[in-house]
Amino acid sequence: MMLESVKEERSRHFQLALRVGIPVMVLVLTIAYAIFFYEDNITITAQSAVLMTALIFVVVYFIYFALEQSRKESVLDPVTEGYRFDYFLKYVQKKKPGTLAAIRVRNLSTLNENYGIKTTDKLLQDLIVILNEYLSLEGSKKVAIGRKYGTEFLIAIDIPPERMKELLSSFVERHASIGTLELEYVYTVVRNDSDDPLQAIEQLRNLLNVPQKCTSSDENGNIPDVKGLTREESIVLEALKGENILLLFRPLKNIRNDKIDIYEISVKLRGFDGKIINPKQFLPIVNRHNFGEYYDLLLYRKVLKTLALVDEDISFSFNLSPFSLRSASFNEKLVDELLQSGVSAERIIIELYEKKTHHRMENYLDLLKNLKKYGLRFCLDNFGSSNASMEYIKHFHFDMVQFDRDYISNMDAEKSFSIFKSLISMVHELEITAIAKWVDDRKKIDRLERLGIDYVQGYAIGSVLDEDELIERYNPIPKESV
Repeated sequence: MMLESVKEERSRHFQLALRVGIPVMVLVLTIAYAIFFYEDNITITAQSAVLMTALIFVVVYFIYFALEQSRKESVLDPVTEGYRFDYFLKYVQKKKPGTLAAIRVRNLSTLNENYGIKTTDKLLQDLIVILNEYLSLEGSKKVAIGRKYGTEFLIAIDIPPERMKELLSSFVERHASIGTLELEYVYTVVRNDSDDPLQAIEQLRNLLNVPQKCTSSDENGNIPDVKGLTREESIVLEALKGENILLLFRPLKNIRNDKIDIYEISVKLRGFDGKIINPKQFLPIVNRHNFGEYYDLLLYRKVLKTLALVDEDISFSFNLSPFSLRSASFNEKLVDELLQSGVSAERIIIELYEKKTHHRMENYLDLLKNLKKYGLRFCLDNFGSSNASMEYIKHFHFDMVQFDRDYISNMDAEKSFSIFKSLISMVHELEITAIAKWVDDRKKIDRLERLGIDYVQGYAIGSVLDEDELIERYNPIPKESV
């Protein structure tokens, strides 16, 4: 079944042929008549022969130039033959489809590494054809599929978004592999109620970047619409500008002395409408608008202010983006804020989560080592979940590691338990503190203690505190003196 983009490209070529061919034919016939038929006797002279040769050259060159321009201005993406992104935008502007969707192959880089670019390009070609045929056979009269980055396909379609969600869910199950290649998908669907196609597609891509298998609906299962997403974006940006940042504190218990002396911070924003915004909602918007460093510095300042209000035995652990920490100027701001606050640096534990090894790892680790000189502590989060975590621990001395959730959840599995036990032994040999989270009962605490875990966190340890509750519990200033 032919792609809509290919149909449009062929139609464009035919129209171009008419626009070029008809004037050229008229020109040729006119000049031929003037040369050969204007007089009664047909005489081919050297002058007329040169003129006709020049005419043929000009015509051929003109047609070649037109075809070359047509190639450069092609509707088609050169790899997949779907719509190029700019023409996909024009399609959405013109047709105003009620539903927009996006689907991405998440493991493209792995496929490239193992099979090569030529094979993955063929995969993309096959995927778009299969997707087009599938959606067309399921009742859509017109399916427009475009591509912007890598394996990210954008879809404009004339069926209800709820139905589109069902179709994509079924598609990723049926086509978990194409040929011999196994694929991992992420997809999303929105209701297109915007007059701005670029805004609609950017909102669609924003949803696609949320780290979930499927982001086609909200917590209530509703399909989001573009205008609603745009309003959500405005709320997030206003909350950032107003510094409406809320901190929640999860206790970590030191098993050795049975005391809570560390709190891990989770962050939320409060919108101007009073609603609480979760990280899953606001972080993609923060990153999209390049506010990552601004947000991280805002969080850091809030942490310092709160630390100054609680007992000096209490430390805070919180996440900062690796992208911010790779900036030398951002690190200088961290140091300046720390020195001005008067807070002891060792009370600050910066959590890092690295899925992949940074390509300029040496420079990055030099920046982190410089921060450690001031006494800041570092914790490697989700330890054991990827090869990257092992690479980082080989080249940088972390003060703590927080083990990946699977190790705590699967302690009854023999192999997982053996690996977990070995990792704990390894980090202790490296003089690193071991932390286990998601601990929900006393039996797990006892078992983790026998394994040598230093800190535990979870429902079995204590409830989450807001800022006021934390300060009331740990403020060292007697109430009588306030």
